[in-house]
Amino acid sequence: MRNPVGQAALASLADFCGGAAYLCDRQGQIIDAFPATAASQAVPAHLISRCVADTVASQETVKTITDSGISLVTIVLGAWVLVLDNRQRVEDKLKYQQIVEDSLPFIAQVAGGTAVLFDHHGIRFRAVEPDGKQNPGAEGVFTHLSQRVMQELRPSLGPSTLRPGATAVRIPLTPDYGLAFNNTYAANQRQRLLDNARQYRYAHYHIEDIVGESPLISKAKKMASEVAKSPSTVLLTGETGTGKELFAQAIHNLSSRYNQPFVAINCGALPADLVESTLFGYAEGAFTGARKSGQAGAFEQANGGTLFLDEVSEMPFDLQVKLLRVLQEREVTRVGHSKPLKVDVRIIASTNKLLHELIKAGRFRADLFFRLNVFEIIIPPLRERRDDLIALTDFFLKKFSNMIGKSVQEITPAAMQALSLYSWPGNVRELQNCLEYAFNIVDVNSRSITPECLPARIRSYSSATEQELSLYAEQMNRTERELVVRALALCNDNKAEAARRLGINRTTLWRILKKYKLDSNAVAESNGVAKTNT
Repeated sequence: MRNPVGQAALASLADFCGGAAYLCDRQGQIIDAFPATAASQAVPAHLISRCVADTVASQETVKTITDSGISLVTIVLGAWVLVLDNRQRVEDKLKYQQIVEDSLPFIAQVAGGTAVLFDHHGIRFRAVEPDGKQNPGAEGVFTHLSQRVMQELRPSLGPSTLRPGATAVRIPLTPDYGLAFNNTYAANQRQRLLDNARQYRYAHYHIEDIVGESPLISKAKKMASEVAKSPSTVLLTGETGTGKELFAQAIHNLSSRYNQPFVAINCGALPADLVESTLFGYAEGAFTGARKSGQAGAFEQANGGTLFLDEVSEMPFDLQVKLLRVLQEREVTRVGHSKPLKVDVRIIASTNKLLHELIKAGRFRADLFFRLNVFEIIIPPLRERRDDLIALTDFFLKKFSNMIGKSVQEITPAAMQALSLYSWPGNVRELQNCLEYAFNIVDVNSRSITPECLPARIRSYSSATEQELSLYAEQMNRTERELVVRALALCNDNKAEAARRLGINRTTLWRILKKYKLDSNAVAESNGVAKTNT
C-alpha cells in the first residue's frame, strides 16, 4: 500500500519528536515507518495498534498516551493514522542522566565533598561521597535552595546544608533534575588544620620541664626566666625539634600573665587563605561559608595573655605588614569589618630558619623582623648539647616505660655510645621518636635497650663514625711518631732541643718515646735516612 505522506515527511516528524514516526491504517496495521527499523525494534506493534484503536474509538483527532515514560501521539488523517513517539529522546535523556550519575564519585572526589542529584522539586535522589560510596542518609531530602535553582533554572553558589562552613554549587542540568556538590570534606580538613594550628589551651609546660643542664641550654633557660618578668616580645630561634614551644609555654607560666590565655598558632600549618582570618578574625558575611556571628581571631582569643606565633617565617609576605601594624598599634581589625579592637597581647614568635637570609631573599620584611627581635633566645641543637643526652634518655625511658607498659630501666653502654655518635638532625624530637621506637622493639621481658633496638639509621651512622674515628686515630698516631723521630734526627738525638722545636715539654716527649717504643737505634736509623735525604 502506497505511503501518502512520504518518507521525507515521516523523517522530519520523527526528528521533531525525537523518536520514530509510523503511518498506520485505521485498524492499527503499520504501513510505513521512519526509521525503517522502528517498526521491528522500537515501540511494540501491539501498543501502536492499541493507541490507534483508542483514538479511532474516541473519535478524537489527536490523542496522547504515555507508557514506560515514552509518549505516543496519534493523529487521525482520514483513512490513515499517524503515530509519533519520543523514544529516542527519552533514551538519550536516560543515557545522559546515567553518565552524570556515573560521574558523581569523580565530582565528589575533586570537589572534596558530597555530590548529589536532585529533582525538579528540589529533592535529592542520589548522593555520593568522595570514596565512591552512596550516601542514602542524604537522599530523599528536600532543600529550598535546590528548589529555587530548578524554578529559576540558574546555577547558584551558596552555603552547604550538609555542613556549616562548607560551600555548595547547585546547577540545573535539565528541567527535570540538577546537580549539586559541596566541599564538606575539604572544609573538615581545613578545620582540622585550624585545630592543629590554633590551640586555645593553657600552657602546661614550665621551665623545670626543660631537661638538661649543659651550658648552652642552661643559658637559654636563664634568659627565658629573665625575660618572663617583662612584657617584651621574644623571638625563639632554633632548629626543628629543639623545643621552642616548651620555652614559649615556660615563659608564659613564669610571667604575670600565667593565669590568662596562651594561644599557639602554627603559621606553617595553615593554608595561606586562612592565615588572615585565623589571626585577626572575621565579621559576619566576610566570605562564603563564614559563620553568621563571625569569628574572633587569635589576637582576640589571647587578649590579656600570650600569643605564640610558631614558624613565623612561613607567614605569607602580604600579611606580614598587617601583623606589623597590629604589633605597632596594639589593635586588630577583623576581616570584613572596619572597626579596630584594642588588644593586650604578649607576643612570642619562633623560627627554624635564618630570618636574615629570608630578608635578603625578599621573603620576610625587615621591619617585622626588628619588631619581633626584641629579645632573642637561641635554642641550641642537640648535637651542641651532647652532655644532656644521658638526662634526656633517662627522662624518655621513664616516660615510655609508663606509656607502653614495659619495665625497661636502662640503656646499655653500647646503645648509649651509638646515641652519642649520632648527629641528631631532628634534635630532641628525633631522640624521643628513636627511644619510642626502641621501646616497641625491645622484648617485653628485657630491662635494657640494646643497640639492636635502635633504628637502623642510628646503628649504621654509629658504625660508620667508629670506622672514621679509627682511621683518624691511626693517622694521628702515625703522624705523631713520624714528627718526633724526624725532630730527634734533626737534633742529633738531643731530646731537650727536639722537645723545644716540637713545642712540647721533655716529659711529654719521653711519654711519646715510650708509647711508640722509640729507642736510640730507631732514631739513628731515622737520622741516617734524614742525612741521606739531605
